[in-house]
Amino acid sequence: MDSNESIVTKGFLLNYNRMTSSFPRWLMIFTLGFCGLIKDSLWNIEFVSILSSESKPSEFVSIRYAIYNVVMLSRCVIVTFALDWKAFATFTEQLTLVELDKDEDSVKRINRERRVKNWFCSVSLIAYIMINIFYLVTQPRIECFYLFTLLVNTILYIGDFFLIHLIVDLCICLKVAFRGINNHLAHFQITSPNVMLSELRRNRSLYSCTIRASREAEKFARHYIAWFYCQFFLLSIVNIVNILGLKSKTSLAFVLFMAFDIINTGYLTLNLVAVNKVSTEGIEDLYEISYDLKYYNLHNENNLFLNRMLWRNVGFTFSNLFLINPNFITSLLSFSFTIALMIANFLGS
Repeated sequence: MDSNESIVTKGFLLNYNRMTSSFPRWLMIFTLGFCGLIKDSLWNIEFVSILSSESKPSEFVSIRYAIYNVVMLSRCVIVTFALDWKAFATFTEQLTLVELDKDEDSVKRINRERRVKNWFCSVSLIAYIMINIFYLVTQPRIECFYLFTLLVNTILYIGDFFLIHLIVDLCICLKVAFRGINNHLAHFQITSPNVMLSELRRNRSLYSCTIRASREAEKFARHYIAWFYCQFFLLSIVNIVNILGLKSKTSLAFVLFMAFDIINTGYLTLNLVAVNKVSTEGIEDLYEISYDLKYYNLHNENNLFLNRMLWRNVGFTFSNLFLINPNFITSLLSFSFTIALMIANFLGS
């Protein structure tokens, strides 16, 4: 790895030149697009075999396979057409201008959070593969069909975690960039007017670069993030039905699937929400700085900075429909409990 490479680009699974080429796009098209279509075909084959063996499949079986088809086909479309890799390249260019490498604390924080990210993604990927193997073992006969399905599932998990790993890394860099600016504001020195004006403008310029970078990151990932939450809810419904309706060994596999889905969704959500939260943490410091500003140009510069922070519109969105902020967690939990109660009531009746 190039020692002169920015800290922003050192956390990717591939080197920067390869990440800004067409390679990651084609990698996603193969792993999540092409293999996703194969997986969808395997599900359809399995459903047809159920139709041929039963006079009339249950409603749950039909709904389950309909959800599988929707999830797979929508992901194929999104990774093929909706991931904006040009926006990703622009993100790296914009955030590199913030020069996080010059701040030792920022570099340490990024490296520390990246170690957690690498550990989390590696453990989760291995866990999903092991659960798939466990599910395979519970089948009455281990046939070539199930072994091929395991191979396809493994490729799909690798593709998914490649994107999750990348999106979380974007969040880490953005969080640290905003925290660095907030730290500058918290330790703002009251000196001569010219020095203070220069420092305020410098921090506002860094904040503007970070916001531009966050917009490009959001543009890159917005549709995949929307798909991720939709598939989480849909597959949670399927898992609950499978847990309540299948034999004990098989249902245990779906319990594990659901548990790791919740953990992964929680980890991604915390990182997405943190970008929005940390982007406005400097408001109080900016307000207090205004007490010691004696000149109009200083007040004007401070007010421009303060007004931009008060917009509170920085961060990732759900397919550009609404902002993923702290309120999003409350809505997410409320919706999850509502769905769970609805399913429990429906199955009970």
